[in-house]
Amino acid sequence: METVKKLSISADQTGQRLDNFLRKTLKGIPKSLLYKIIRDGQVRVNKCRIKPSYRIKCDDIIRIPPLEDQTNPKISKIKLQEDIKQNILFEDRNLLVINKPSGIAVHSGTNIKNDIIESLRGIKEYRNISLVHRIDKYTSGCLILAKNYQTSSNLGLLFTNQKISKKYIALLYGKTKEDNFIISKSIERKKIGGVKKMTVSQDGKTALSEFKLKNRFKNSSLFEIEIKTGRTHQIRVHSSELGNPICGDSKYGDKQVNYDFRKIGLQRMFLHAYKVSFFYKKQFNFTAKIPNDLQQVLYNLKENIKEK
Repeated sequence: METVKKLSISADQTGQRLDNFLRKTLKGIPKSLLYKIIRDGQVRVNKCRIKPSYRIKCDDIIRIPPLEDQTNPKISKIKLQEDIKQNILFEDRNLLVINKPSGIAVHSGTNIKNDIIESLRGIKEYRNISLVHRIDKYTSGCLILAKNYQTSSNLGLLFTNQKISKKYIALLYGKTKEDNFIISKSIERKKIGGVKKMTVSQDGKTALSEFKLKNRFKNSSLFEIEIKTGRTHQIRVHSSELGNPICGDSKYGDKQVNYDFRKIGLQRMFLHAYKVSFFYKKQFNFTAKIPNDLQQVLYNLKENIKEK
């Protein structure tokens, strides 16, 4: 059985961020798990809790917890169920709304061991749970699930008829020409270079996204984006088409941009579904606060401005 490890930092390892050091040292560990064991205090430096952004120093002693049980599929499913329960934003007899963590798929697929739906269906009270809508694996934020067929059907109609407001927070690379604007460009799936991707096309389905500036940084812009339609990868495609891709987007973004932003702590796509509003028997408004990892990136961006 795997035991606790303690690593001593040498002079040539000094200066690295803790999270980057662990990614190199613990090869194969999912990013979501890496940040969880840091956040939970399972990783410690000199017996103290520490942030992912901490710069390791010579002679630091880093405690690494046993990871065998945490990466075991059965144990991982139980842990995912616990994580989901801790991220419930709202629940009644019909609805379950969660703040989905990044890095977890909402439904099963190729090479996906655990997902939101199957994990929840393993819990007795959620055995009939179903998806009302989807968000990408690496997007965090509000996810609505139905606890019975009737609710699933009714909410599905609300989405189809564009009666549900969905707002996201995204960090786009560069500076846009305008602060507030609307992109209305149709999208369809095409095979480009052997890879299936969504792309802007006159033959595609109508897609409309409304962008509102929240903050500007030296080489990036923070936007609130409301999608009036729910096309696959809509915000990612529209942002890329604009020439201002989402920072950290490996599919529609820029490799060099993503590399540069990793240096300031962005380990995934900066896209968060922060607000959902709709009327279903009564008015519902759900908000999921921006996760700590993305908050840290914004803090680092502000600090970089101050330093210069």
